[in-house]
Amino acid sequence: AYTSATMDQPASVQRVQKAIEGMVEDLQRTYLIPKQKDAFLCCAKCCDTSSNAPELQTCIERCSMSTQQQQKTIQAVMQDFQERFQRCALRCQDAAREVAGFDPSPSDEAKAKDKFNSCMDVCGKEFEGKVPKLKSDIIAQLKKM
Repeated sequence: AYTSATMDQPASVQRVQKAIEGMVEDLQRTYLIPKQKDAFLCCAKCCDTSSNAPELQTCIERCSMSTQQQQKTIQAVMQDFQERFQRCALRCQDAAREVAGFDPSPSDEAKAKDKFNSCMDVCGKEFEGKVPKLKSDIIAQLKKM
């Protein structure tokens, strides 16, 4: 079977992964961690102002709501991006299978691997170009919160 797990990843796919990791780190540093700090400080104030356990719980939940919404937003957008990238990879697998055919010779297997890798390189380049817009879309949604 021709799957991304069994093939060496093209450099463009590795660059997509690095770009996503960098984007997530930047979003955490710029948006999530400051919001988390605000939530913790808010929760600490709840301990000073609440007179009973149910009131304290309600206050803490209210303080944490914004960070939870931010995390859910990021997860949803990232999941959509990942699913689109996976669909591109599946198209590459299909193309490789078509080249290999049924009961492929070593030559056919090599052609299929080349087809898969070149296709994945195209996917990688395409999605690497989408990361800046992905980040700006996430930031726009976070700023609305």
